[in-house]
Amino acid sequence: MIPEGSNLSPDEKIETTIGSTASLQGVLKAEGTIRIDGAFEGEIETAANVIIGRTGKVLANIHARNVLVAGRVKGNINALERLEILKDGGVKGDIDAGTLYLEEGAIFHGQSRMRSDETDDRFLLEGPKESIH
Repeated sequence: MIPEGSNLSPDEKIETTIGSTASLQGVLKAEGTIRIDGAFEGEIETAANVIIGRTGKVLANIHARNVLVAGRVKGNINALERLEILKDGGVKGDIDAGTLYLEEGAIFHGQSRMRSDETDDRFLLEGPKESIH
């Protein structure tokens, strides 16, 4: 089940689950969505999504398309599209994401870098326009 408040689809098929009573160490690589409700230490990499449930405790770097954090993560997160940290969630580490969503009450300690389209000129600074008299 996707935690309440998330923009991820409730119909998201979860391919790999680490249950709330499980504790694992190592490198976790998958093609599909990964959900962690227990403890994990190591590296996480998937072409799909990573969901850290409310009881999840992760000490790892995460590389995924979308990452949702309702539990705790200590490590760097690279989310190609979207990173969501919900009100009960917390991240201690640096993040690199296309979009960042922090729900009120979420905890984030680290640096963030947002990906942007190189052709996006909303932030190009220009000098003042010369006035014609």
